Amino acid sequence: MLKRTWGALRASLLPACSLSVLAFPAAAQTTDNVNALEEVVVTAQKRTESIQDVPVTVTLVNSEFLAQKNITAVDELSRAVPSISSNNGIRGVATGGFTVSSEQAVATVLDGVVMGRTNINNLFDVQRVEVLSGPQGMLFGKNASAGVINIVTNAPDLSQFELIGSVDFGNFERERERLTVNAPIGSTAALRLSLQNNSQASPVRNLLTNTTGESESYGGRLRFLWEPSDSLSLNLIGDWEESRSNGESTYTHSVVGTPALANMLAACGIVASPRNRSVCSEGVYTNNSEHRYGASAQVDYTLPNDYVITSITAQREVTYGPSNFNGLGGDTDLLPINILSTNMPSGEDKNFSQEIRFTSPAGQTVEFVTGLFYYDNTTEADSIQAGRLGPTFAPLLDLFFYPGAVTARGYNINVDSDGWAAFGQATIHVTDKWSLIAGGRYTEEALSAVSRRADAAELASRGFVFFPAFSGTFPNVDQEVDTDNFSWRAGVQYDWTPDVMTFATVARGYKGPAVNDLAAVSDPSLVIIDEEIPTNYEVGVRANIFDRRIFASATVFHTKIEDFQTQVYVPSSPSNPTPGFANGNAPEITTQGVDIQMFGELMDGLTFNTGVIYTDAQYGDDFIVACSSYQTVTNTCPAGGTTPSVDNLANVSDWRVLVGGEYARQVGSFELFVQTDLVYETGFSMSASPDPFLVMPDRTLVGARLGVRSPDGRWGVSLWGRNLFDNYYPTRSPDPVGGFNGGGGRSYISTQTSNLYRTYGVAVEFRL
Repeated sequence: MLKRTWGALRASLLPACSLSVLAFPAAAQTTDNVNALEEVVVTAQKRTESIQDVPVTVTLVNSEFLAQKNITAVDELSRAVPSISSNNGIRGVATGGFTVSSEQAVATVLDGVVMGRTNINNLFDVQRVEVLSGPQGMLFGKNASAGVINIVTNAPDLSQFELIGSVDFGNFERERERLTVNAPIGSTAALRLSLQNNSQASPVRNLLTNTTGESESYGGRLRFLWEPSDSLSLNLIGDWEESRSNGESTYTHSVVGTPALANMLAACGIVASPRNRSVCSEGVYTNNSEHRYGASAQVDYTLPNDYVITSITAQREVTYGPSNFNGLGGDTDLLPINILSTNMPSGEDKNFSQEIRFTSPAGQTVEFVTGLFYYDNTTEADSIQAGRLGPTFAPLLDLFFYPGAVTARGYNINVDSDGWAAFGQATIHVTDKWSLIAGGRYTEEALSAVSRRADAAELASRGFVFFPAFSGTFPNVDQEVDTDNFSWRAGVQYDWTPDVMTFATVARGYKGPAVNDLAAVSDPSLVIIDEEIPTNYEVGVRANIFDRRIFASATVFHTKIEDFQTQVYVPSSPSNPTPGFANGNAPEITTQGVDIQMFGELMDGLTFNTGVIYTDAQYGDDFIVACSSYQTVTNTCPAGGTTPSVDNLANVSDWRVLVGGEYARQVGSFELFVQTDLVYETGFSMSASPDPFLVMPDRTLVGARLGVRSPDGRWGVSLWGRNLFDNYYPTRSPDPVGGFNGGGGRSYISTQTSNLYRTYGVAVEFRL
C-alpha cells in the first residue's frame, strides 16, 4: 500500500531525470569580495546572531550540506559533525543509563520544542541543524548534560508559491521521496506542506526462512504562518510519522570457545565472521512499528521598544510496539531453535511543554533572554521474553509442565514526570571589546515510576507457563523522587577586531534522576539513580580570515561529570546480600580535548569544510565493571566477576577528522559539480569491559557525489556513493543468550548500520 501510494509521485518526478540535487557551496559570493563568506547566523543563544559572535561551541549543518553528504536522518549527523561520536553522544558523552525513566544526555530540539523521549530521526525540509557541545539545557527546555541537536525546519514563505520535489534511488532497494508545497494566503499568511517517504531492504538474510527484512517510514509536516502586523506572528506546526520494520537486523559476528550451538549455525550454512550477513532464525519474525505525532503553536509579539515576548506550546506523542501473530517481536537467540524470543517493548510516550520567553533587543549594553518552562511527561512500556532456554532448562519445562512448554517473563512500567524551571542569561557589553556572560536556571522536578512483573495468570493467557527461575528476575518497583537544581553559566568575551573573537566560559549543567525500574536490587537506596551534574570549561577563538574567505574556530574544553548515570557494580551489603550490576551512578567521568572547525571558498567555485576533534574521555579511578564474555570463556576474569574498566570511555575515538569539499564549474547553460567527503576516526572499545572482540579498529569512510544542475538551482541530477571502498566496520555486542548455550563459550552479534556497506544511487531534485 505504501509503495502504491508513492508510485504516482515517482511517476510525476521521473520525467525530470535529466535534472540534480541542490547542493550549493558552503560559502556564497558577495559583490564586494568575490570569494567572501556570507554571514552565517545561528540561534544557539535563543536569538539570531552571527556564528562569529557566539561564545558557544556550535557546528552548523545547513540544508545544502545535508544534501551534499546525503544525510537524511539524525543518526547520520556524525558524518557531518566531528563532535558527534559513533554512539550518538557529543564529545564522547551519551546516555549511559537505560531505564525507561532515564533522561537523554543529548537533547533533540525541533523548531523550539524539546523532544524528550519522543525523539525524531528522519530529516526533511530542514533549513539547518545546529549542534551545541557541552551542557546547553539552560536555554533549551530541559537540561542536557552532553549537548543539544537543534533542528530548524523551513518556515512558510509569504512571498511566492513553490513546488519542491526530490527522489533518490539506491542499492539495497533504497528509496527516498520528498515533496514540499509552499502556498501564500494573501499577503500576511502562508502554508507549507512537506511529505517524505523512505524504504530500504535489510542486508541480513534469514537462511532458514529464505527471507530478507525491510524498513519503511512515511510522514509529513504542515506549517502555517500568519503575520497580521509587523509586531505579531503566529506559527502553527503539526507533524506525523509512521514507521515499521521487519526481518532481522543482527547476525553472528564471531565465536569464542566451543559453544554447543555453533554447530547449528554451521548446519544452516553460516560461518561466523565479520563479513557474515546471514542468520538462521526460527519461527518468530521481527516486526516493529512506531507512530509519532506532534503539534506546536508559537506566538511572537514585539513590543514598541523592540522587546519580544515568545510563547511556545507543544504536545508530542509516540506509540510503538510489535504487531505480529504471537505477540513476540524478535528472535533474540538468532538460532534455529527457540531459546529466547523478545517482544520489543511496546507502549507510548506523551509529552506536553510550555515555554514563555522575554528577549531584549540586540545592540544594547545589556542583552538578555529570560523565561519560564513547564513540562509533563507520561511513559508506559511493557515487554515479554519467552523461550525454551536451551539444553539446560528445556528438559525441566517438559518434565514439570508439558512437552514443548514455553516459559516467559514480562513486565509493565509506568513513568510520570513533570517539572518547571525559571531561566535567564545576559550578555553585558562592558566596553566595545569586552563582554561578560552570566546566566542561571532553577529547576524543580517530580518523577514517579511503577514497574510490575507479569504473574502466572497473565503469562498463561498468552500461552506461556510460569517458571519461577526465569520469570522472577523482573522486580516490582514503586518509587517517587523529587529534586531541585540550580545550573549556571558564566564567561567573558573579547572582540579583538570585527573578525576575531575569543572567549572563556564555565557552565554547570544538570540531568535529572531516574528509577532502576528493572534492576533486581534488594537495597531500596539503589533503586533511585541520582541526578548527573556536568561542569564544563571552554576557551575558544572565532575568526574570519584570508579576507573573510574562510571561517575558523577552535575550542579547548574540559568537562567533569559527577554521578554519571551508567551501569555500575553493586557490592554485597547487609541490605543487598547478592552482589551484581545495575543502572546507577559512577562517581565521575572526564572528557577533554580540542575542537577545530573551518570552512570557506578558496577560489571561485571551490569550497571546502573540515573539522577535527581530539577527545580524551576517561572513566574515574577504580571504576569497576562486569567481566566480559571473553574474560569468562578464557578464564581470565578475576574472582567475583568484576574487573577494572578499559581506560577510555566506550565508543569514543581519540581522533575524528572530517574533510569535504565541492568544485562547481558552469559549462554552457549547465553547472557541473563534484563533491567529496572523508571521515576518519581512530579505534575504540565498544564496551567498558576488556574484550579484544569488541575493539573497533581505525576506520576511514569516503563518499562522493557527481552531477549537473542549473545555475539558478532550479533542477539537477547527481550520482552519489557512500563508503566507496566498501570498508567494513561492523558494530559488535555479546550474544544476549550466551548463558543458555551450554557449551562454555560465547558468541558475538553485529547490528547493521549505514556505514556497514557500500551504498550508491541516483538523486533528482527540482524547484518550481
